[in-house]
Amino acid sequence: MNHTTQPTLSLVTYNTLGTPFFAPDITKRYKKIASLINKSKYDVVCMQEVLTYYHLYLLRSGLTNFPFVSYQKNPLGPRGGLVIFSKINLTNQSFFNYGYPKDGFVPWYARVAQHGILSCTLPSLSIRLATTHLSSDQVHDLTEKNKFYKYIGLQSREAAVELNRSEKKYGSVILVGDFNIAKGSELYQEFLKLTNATDLFANDKEMTYTNDRVPFFYTAPPNRIDTMYIKSKKKRMKALKTEHILVKPELLSNGKKGYLSDHIGLHCILEVHK
Repeated sequence: MNHTTQPTLSLVTYNTLGTPFFAPDITKRYKKIASLINKSKYDVVCMQEVLTYYHLYLLRSGLTNFPFVSYQKNPLGPRGGLVIFSKINLTNQSFFNYGYPKDGFVPWYARVAQHGILSCTLPSLSIRLATTHLSSDQVHDLTEKNKFYKYIGLQSREAAVELNRSEKKYGSVILVGDFNIAKGSELYQEFLKLTNATDLFANDKEMTYTNDRVPFFYTAPPNRIDTMYIKSKKKRMKALKTEHILVKPELLSNGKKGYLSDHIGLHCILEVHK
């Protein structure tokens, strides 16, 4: 039991494996995801790969306990596949679009999804919350020889700039999501150096993505690529708890058991000092 007199924030980030037309059993998985989360005590849930308005509808229909929803409109669905569901009020929404390197490879699906950073303010806590999903590749441990390096490297550096800018403007910021960058890799270390942010799961060794959970054509090697970063001028935030969620197979509506995504969710409880 938490005996602190300070307010707390229960926060989740989760990549939902929502690639339309390709990812299997999206409707069944989304309904189960919504059902499980709706019964939880989480305050805010940041989701990635919610790429169509139909799948957003499925989640909103099931997440009745999360009345506040933040996303940026795109022709087919939420821009970047990013959506924030919340039990507490969200204000001042914005979306930062990642740029494209002039001389680097950019996959077609990245231009369709329009990756970026979705952010909003939690006014009751005076915190800026942001979620992102960097473009995917087949490696996660990128080097300059890889064709994705310039593009994902640019996204990572732009995310670092935005994190620093948000801290300067708002004082306290949380950035979570699927970074598609392996823990300990060159780009991961560069991001930490550029931001001096705290990775809440820095000591965690469990893979947040594994390619054997759901049958899918995307087969990058397992790694810890989902992350929660915090940064605050006055060190107003302190992690009371970190854990993995949505880690086991669940019974779907077709009577079969299956994993809900090729990712697991990350959950933290933050103490927020006034």
